Amino acid sequence: MGKGIKKSGGQSFEYGATILLISTVLVKVIGALFKIPLQRFIGALGFGYFSSAYDLFLPIYALSMAGLPVAVSRIVAEDVANKKFKQARRTFSVAKKAFLITGITGLVAMIVAAYPYAYATTTKSSDLHYIAFCVFAIAPSLLFCCLMSAYRGYYEGLRNMYPTAVSDVIEALGKLFLGLGFAIIVKKLTGSVELAAAGALFGIMVGAALGLLYLVIRHRVKGDGISYDDLALSPVSDSGRKILKSLILIAIPVVLSSLATNITLLIDTTMVKWQLKNVMNSSWDYISTIYKDSIIDYNLKHVGTASVLTKDNFNTFLYGIRGEAYTLFNLIPTLTSVLGVGAIPVLTTSWTQKNKPLVKKNVESILRTTALIAMPAGIGVSVLAKNIMTLLYGDVASIQIGTPLLVILGIAAVFAGLAVPITSMLQAIGKQNIPVRNIIIGATLKVVVNFILVERPEINIKGAPIGTLCCYATIFILNLISIIKYSKVVPNFMSTTIKPLISAIGCGATAFLVSGLTEKFISKNLIVTAISIIAAALVYIILLMLLKTLSKEDIEAFPKGDKIVKIFQKLKVFD
Repeated sequence: MGKGIKKSGGQSFEYGATILLISTVLVKVIGALFKIPLQRFIGALGFGYFSSAYDLFLPIYALSMAGLPVAVSRIVAEDVANKKFKQARRTFSVAKKAFLITGITGLVAMIVAAYPYAYATTTKSSDLHYIAFCVFAIAPSLLFCCLMSAYRGYYEGLRNMYPTAVSDVIEALGKLFLGLGFAIIVKKLTGSVELAAAGALFGIMVGAALGLLYLVIRHRVKGDGISYDDLALSPVSDSGRKILKSLILIAIPVVLSSLATNITLLIDTTMVKWQLKNVMNSSWDYISTIYKDSIIDYNLKHVGTASVLTKDNFNTFLYGIRGEAYTLFNLIPTLTSVLGVGAIPVLTTSWTQKNKPLVKKNVESILRTTALIAMPAGIGVSVLAKNIMTLLYGDVASIQIGTPLLVILGIAAVFAGLAVPITSMLQAIGKQNIPVRNIIIGATLKVVVNFILVERPEINIKGAPIGTLCCYATIFILNLISIIKYSKVVPNFMSTTIKPLISAIGCGATAFLVSGLTEKFISKNLIVTAISIIAAALVYIILLMLLKTLSKEDIEAFPKGDKIVKIFQKLKVFD
């Protein structure tokens, strides 16, 4: 049990969200420093093997690292709002035991599924073993992640986002140094990009173990921030069995809802590679013609190796390119998902206290903050797709095949980024079953679109992002309707959506015009991209100020917000 301290308190939504956003940006930068060099080192084919296992792991990872902490956070936040501090600690104890069992179950399930999954997604016999090795390498991460979930959810429910933020960064650093390190060592020893991919995944697993180790040590050393006086005045806790029942009733729909950020990834992992395998078998002559330049460029770079592209492995290659584009797409809903994490305890508290004005204020704040991030980021990625793919990967295949995928996924990211925090808001007001229904509807549409488009040779891999766009647009619309219906709050759409959208369109238009203009005078893509992003960001900030999208009170709630307000007052942004 964690030690008590003399004073307890909680962070505001804006403060907690800022902490998580900063840590998430750091994690994503570290992740880019891991994945981009990895892709260059093992190539698109090796990255295809990496993605085959990682994309199977990622949705299950989302269940443990997004869904399970939310379930704990929701219960703990409600306990704290009702001054039931003993029960909050009992909930944490029960969660650790429950999630240990969950982690072991997930680990075993992933190991058992490794070969059947490999068999369903490849036609090359040696690939069966390579894909399975990759799955085996990352599978233990599930156990560590589930145990981390109990700690993260507990601290998030106490409105302390620092433990989650720090453990995220530690996990990412472990992935960077150990993942890349193992990949380099394995490739130098074996010469195999397939086994190097497995080495990278093993490094990710060790990084997760380090993140868990930090949380365990921190909890024992610093405690949880609940004071001795709070405990003394707290009523007797419910039994462990009753708490477990409540945890399960909330956790199941919450865990399923957490698939919102990865549902399309799960569908693509189990469906698209199988569809692409069928396309290769039925239309290889056509496919090899439309991707002729990419195939020639790759094979020239791998002459004399076993990694040349053929009909048997081109589906894995295409899936690797999709993985490159999807990594960039996923940055945006991952960033906004932390707003949902911060929203759970804050909105749960105001909802439990039946404070409707505060509920409305929180809902609007979350929607506006989400739109301010998702809209310019998604539109910017779509507009600068070719520049980004050229800058990060540079090879012919990434540019030729990846650019159109990223154009579509950039727009999809806007809807995905907006949809995820609304899912968290519905969970915070006790409507955790509703997002599950909405996700099922969106996922069904995704499956239908994939089924129709991916097996058409002229569309092939491009059908997957189109399905993703349809899926997240549907989930966003249904989620928005649901939060209005069940919270009885109609947000101010002018301030939460329309003003951010106008600013984001101006941002995207600037990026498009500046990149087109600078390309005529500057040949270096890095400089063109940097100038375009800086110009777009400046225009975005100016439009936000002109439209007065953020109020003085909004800014004051952020860390160092009072100092930012003083600067804005000198600039006469506020009246």
